[in-house]
Amino acid sequence: MEVTRGASKRQRTEAKHALEVLPGSAWSLVLKKLSPYDRVTFGLTCKTFLEAVTTANPEEKKKALPLRTDLTNKRLYEKMPCFSLDWFQWVFRSFERRKGESKKWRNGESSSYLYDSDLMHLAAFQGSKKAVKWLVSQGIPLDIKHKYCHGVGAARGAAAGGHVELLEWLRSEGCGFDEETCSAAAYGGRIDVLQWLRSQDPPCPWDMYTCCYAAEGGHLDVLQWLRSQDPPCDWDEETCAGAASGGHLDVLKWARSQDPPCPWDEVTCEGAARGGPLEILQWARSQDPPCPWGSRTCFVAAHGGHLHILQWARSQDPPCDWHELASLAAAAGGHLDVLQWLRSQNPPCPWNPEECKRYAANRHPKVLKWIQENS
Repeated sequence: MEVTRGASKRQRTEAKHALEVLPGSAWSLVLKKLSPYDRVTFGLTCKTFLEAVTTANPEEKKKALPLRTDLTNKRLYEKMPCFSLDWFQWVFRSFERRKGESKKWRNGESSSYLYDSDLMHLAAFQGSKKAVKWLVSQGIPLDIKHKYCHGVGAARGAAAGGHVELLEWLRSEGCGFDEETCSAAAYGGRIDVLQWLRSQDPPCPWDMYTCCYAAEGGHLDVLQWLRSQDPPCDWDEETCAGAASGGHLDVLKWARSQDPPCPWDEVTCEGAARGGPLEILQWARSQDPPCPWGSRTCFVAAHGGHLHILQWARSQDPPCDWHELASLAAAAGGHLDVLQWLRSQNPPCPWNPEECKRYAANRHPKVLKWIQENS
């Protein structure tokens, strides 16, 4: 009995000093190599690991929620996750869970909970049939909708992740496919998935958003294939807008070079101002006739903090229109340099200082102070 207690004591002592095997600087190097997907799991192991993982990422530590797992579509498409079945079970049982799906677009906002639809979409996106089956065994419907787009989460996730084998199984289980399934495959650049979906009897439906998502994802080969079908996949102004907002000038040029050209409208310039390089907006406006634009071009540039785009748009003859929402967008986004420039022009961009203060109050104290001093 004494031997057992002694061994137990030694084990506790060894566990207590396990982190001392490596110096702090070495742990810092290790943690900087940790996948962003694994930060929450690692940090919740113990208090020491929690402190270590937040210290290794000082910029994250400053945020209101320093320990987060980014599961936005943007992040998922950048790097495929590989969560184990144990991870899904741990999250399902340990974190706050909300049944069903989100009724609104969350725009990348962090939350302390996951919807059932989030887990189903994630499991299918990474091609984990085991995780999908386990979630179904816990009462989550296989055909649960995903987010506000109303697409079937499992089918949409599998298509976006490029998993034809999983799609075949989903179909055998009676899981429905819809237009969002093709759109997800297009956004992920999964031309093989699209070809399989359209080869089914009946073919998986698609619509103009399939072309839009292919353009936004920058997948020119996918867009060309979509338009080469008989009949071609439909497109509209959203295709050019998607290419512009995704920053894909080559896709936009190809779409406009077709006969007849893909239509465009003010939303194309709006998309270019939101996220694309300035050259996209410049090219769109240099065409004959130029792509139309309006006050929302300045609005989205201000909201994104793209001062160089805003300055160029206002330097044109005639200048791009603006209104007080541009000032409000700059304040809400915390872009003090943009707001100062807007108000320094002759005449200054219109504003409603009380509204600007209200939007800046909770998150941007420097912006709020400047508004108070200059209104």
